Amino acid sequence: MNKSKTNLVYYLPCRPEAIYLNVTAECLNNCLFCIKRDGPVFFGHNLSLNGDVPGVQDFVEALLASPSWQSVKEVVICGMGEPLLRYDCVCDVCTFIRESKGNEVRIRVDTSGLFWAREPRLDILDHVDILSISLNGESASKYVELCQPKLHDAYGVLMRFLRGLKAAKVEKKRQGICFPRIRLSVVDTSEERCIPRSGRKDYELGTFPAPDIEACKRIAADFGWPLIVKRLFRDSCDDVWKEPAVQEALTHGIAPERCRECSYRH
Repeated sequence: MNKSKTNLVYYLPCRPEAIYLNVTAECLNNCLFCIKRDGPVFFGHNLSLNGDVPGVQDFVEALLASPSWQSVKEVVICGMGEPLLRYDCVCDVCTFIRESKGNEVRIRVDTSGLFWAREPRLDILDHVDILSISLNGESASKYVELCQPKLHDAYGVLMRFLRGLKAAKVEKKRQGICFPRIRLSVVDTSEERCIPRSGRKDYELGTFPAPDIEACKRIAADFGWPLIVKRLFRDSCDDVWKEPAVQEALTHGIAPERCRECSYRH
């Protein structure tokens, strides 16, 4: 892959200490609330991979070229798709980060958990400090409605993945082995006007589905993990994000004052 690697890394103005990696466009969900429905531009970054499949060396070079690489505190592996559909690539990138930065940098992977249907393995736990898993619904029916999965029994796959994680934690605790932090997340879709137009086109105002957040908290608590409630991005394409201070943040990870108290829970 010889083209510019600038779309492999991106920054959010509210997280100046973090570098985000855009691993793949492939996903096993087609969530009604997904920012990808509004196109590949996200906070000033064009995250389209144009069908390319970047390799480990591409990510290594992109990280080394990042203005924030010397001062980075966290690398978040997520992007416009499901990163663990490229499981081995993610593990190898994590290995590079750890060998380069040691434990001074946190590594977080965001996942839907649906990769489990293709590749039920958990060695990613040996590479990360935080695994963030999208729950996004308190039941199979709500999950299907909100996430539009491409898999049969997707919610069942997610639950089996979570049970596998919990069993792995019990076993590692028995062996005295450190276990990464696990968190579940849910997107609060109650702010309907912030849903991408193509996601809400089949719903009259006031009828868009929303997860039962209290029920999701109970599910997370049953597994023994916290639940993060994420708000919808409402303004990533607005002119306000073209301001010089925000562009500096998006390029170099320096947060403008108004981004310091962000409620989006990235």
